[in-house]
Amino acid sequence: MKIPLVKIFATALACCSLPLIASVPDTPSAIERLQTRLDALLSPQVEVNTDIVRTVELLATPQQLAALCENPELRLAGHDTRLTGKRTVIANCGKRNHYLPVRISAQGSWWVAAHDLAGGDIIQPGDIKRVTGNLEGQPLGLVFEANEIVGQRLTRGLALGKPLVQSQLRQQWRLRSGQTVDLVTTSAGLRIRSQGKAMNNAAVNDTLKVRLNNGRTINGKVNEDGQVTIFLQQ
Repeated sequence: MKIPLVKIFATALACCSLPLIASVPDTPSAIERLQTRLDALLSPQVEVNTDIVRTVELLATPQQLAALCENPELRLAGHDTRLTGKRTVIANCGKRNHYLPVRISAQGSWWVAAHDLAGGDIIQPGDIKRVTGNLEGQPLGLVFEANEIVGQRLTRGLALGKPLVQSQLRQQWRLRSGQTVDLVTTSAGLRIRSQGKAMNNAAVNDTLKVRLNNGRTINGKVNEDGQVTIFLQQ
């Protein structure tokens, strides 16, 4: 009995195809691993004391991904300080660099004017309010911590709901270099008052270096009353 040539060819093709199918890499898993590493790449760029969450969308083509080695070294191209937008990730495979386009999104909280503020105003806690949402389209230099805003002087007017950025704030020094300052030393429940000379400018909650009358130099924290609190080790 003769076996049709077509059937023989189909059987041979199926047999030869089995090893090829088995050798195809698990592409989704490879992409997931790359995605995890991209997310980790952004983590160190976010300040620990903020609630900003950044996510990366990989825009690379299948051809670009197929050209990558198994464990490329990843880094962001350039020195772009934007929290969101399109960026390029450099994937290094030995002596060869691959350039992968990505889109970065971010969610977080920032501070806006609670009412119209005039230029020259010293910002008080009631002058600002916290909002949360998508950071896409927000201006560069957003300030995410209230203690970096309160007590600062506005360089220009700000309308209700407008975000506060670093370029709008002027450091309001509570104590200035060369000024005689009051020291409060706390040790074993005792409070000892003395004086010294400030060696640098400092705002409230800043660390101030102070030279004592005996020439010794110590560091203390500036409080709202303009005193410098010194905590001695027990």
